[in-house]
Amino acid sequence: MESRKVKTKVSAGFKMRGLMLRPEASRYLVEALGSVSALELDDVIEKVLDAVEKQPLSSSMIELAVAETAVQECSQSCDETIENVFNIIGAFDVPRFIYSVERKKFVPIAMTRHPTPSLCGTARDKAELFRERYTILQQRTHRHELFTPPVIGSVQEEGQNKFQLKTVEALLGSTARLGEVIVLGMVTQLKEGKFYLEDPSGTVQLNISKAISF
Repeated sequence: MESRKVKTKVSAGFKMRGLMLRPEASRYLVEALGSVSALELDDVIEKVLDAVEKQPLSSSMIELAVAETAVQECSQSCDETIENVFNIIGAFDVPRFIYSVERKKFVPIAMTRHPTPSLCGTARDKAELFRERYTILQQRTHRHELFTPPVIGSVQEEGQNKFQLKTVEALLGSTARLGEVIVLGMVTQLKEGKFYLEDPSGTVQLNISKAISF
């Protein structure tokens, strides 16, 4: 970009903020910003002005030293941005957390009895994968407004029903006839032609002859 146009834009930008440039400071900025494209010049000038105003100014007249410090600060920030575009983290370096049912929160896996993760897992690891996934989905469902118990003393909104999640173990241990029951589990076919509802607490056979598909 032409030096004359750069000088005009730089002078106008400083005047808009009530600042004046010394001749040597003006020449330095024109030379430093001469290689900046016309599309980026306005943004770069704004960054230089921000860097100038961060410095302890004794007057509105900007000296050469102030301009040099501002340009250096902008150059360093640009370099840091370019260097940190990519940040590669190894899969085994990422801190791993697991949901603790007893503590009802996520804890580092190092605080549990889980073995150290390896690249080649075992059949047990695959089962643990689905068990952990179920636990996460269960605790998230419990926190949904439809399943959280009402606060003591609060007035429940009309038409807003609260539900309770049951486990398969609770179904198997109940002798009474149950009405509407909500269970979070997985439908499996353990035997040919027979379907079961399964969760970590057990399995119960299903009669899906009257099931409604959504």
